[in-house]
Amino acid sequence: MLTLHLNALDLSRTVVRSAPSVLLELAAAGQRVFRPDAPAHLAAWRAGTRAALRPGMRPLLDLCRLPHWLPDFLTPTNHATDAAAALDEVAATPTATLDAELRPRIEAGDLPPRVAPLAAGDPVARQRLRAAMGAFHAVAVAPYWPTMVAAVHADRAARGHTMVDVGIDRVLRDLSPYLHWAPSGATYRLSYECAFGTDLDVVPDGRGVTLVPSYLLPQPCVLDDPDGPLVLAYPIRPTRRELTTGQPLADLLGRTRAAVLGAIVGGPSTSQVARTVGISIASASQHTTTLRSAGLITTHRAGSAVRHALTPLGEHLLRAARAGQAGDGRPTPAVSRR
Repeated sequence: MLTLHLNALDLSRTVVRSAPSVLLELAAAGQRVFRPDAPAHLAAWRAGTRAALRPGMRPLLDLCRLPHWLPDFLTPTNHATDAAAALDEVAATPTATLDAELRPRIEAGDLPPRVAPLAAGDPVARQRLRAAMGAFHAVAVAPYWPTMVAAVHADRAARGHTMVDVGIDRVLRDLSPYLHWAPSGATYRLSYECAFGTDLDVVPDGRGVTLVPSYLLPQPCVLDDPDGPLVLAYPIRPTRRELTTGQPLADLLGRTRAAVLGAIVGGPSTSQVARTVGISIASASQHTTTLRSAGLITTHRAGSAVRHALTPLGEHLLRAARAGQAGDGRPTPAVSRR
């Protein structure tokens, strides 16, 4: 059992991220392709992704084969949405970190011996890992990113309404069927069965909690960084509809512009749209101008920021093209300690 002990300050600093993490989704995709128990809405995605696997993706997939473990350096707590910058960050992981996370797994036989050069920080192995992550991202995540973003936005909006209407207690209580939320004197306990078979206690002690919604994550994952908020990533609510690329909308608007339209949920600013889609602010501004001219969004100024909202026509277009909203599975949850 892993138990998070949250005090009043932690609860007051609990936030929900507005966009999925590209590295978290990429690592979760690497785990999903090996799992035989894919939920119905991911069956076609899994089949298509497995068919697209190539030998050059092996350096990443070697690290994703264990059902209840991922190396921390694959999922840093900054949870970037810019794929290129995120892959560069992984490739620049300090050698000491690589060795500490990978060497014990190699020696235990959990990872194949060919991972050893990466554990030693070999520059060629680093570049092969980055190339593998880029190639796998291109087939497993990038084509589906607009759908994932839209689903995460919808999940966040639903939890935001719950927080306003009922309070943070209900948000945490309903976060995941794996998680058990209960008051305990002056603190609250958020606990679940973990894969290690031992009891672990995590005390943020006022650092707060960042909730990270994920489309592909099979089970909740805790990242405990002592220098920042505790991060709790969780699978968003399951859906009956299959994960698709949203290709008709991409054919109509272009892939990037379709992604920009899908990112305009909750009144984001131009810079927030750029971060969500992984493009420059200038590019995001050009796309929002085009979408506004087409009557799909409106734009208004709020203080120093320019914020965007969908028009009824834009909402209708997204609803017609959207096909999927969440990831689930029922194995025991995983935890990562930093």
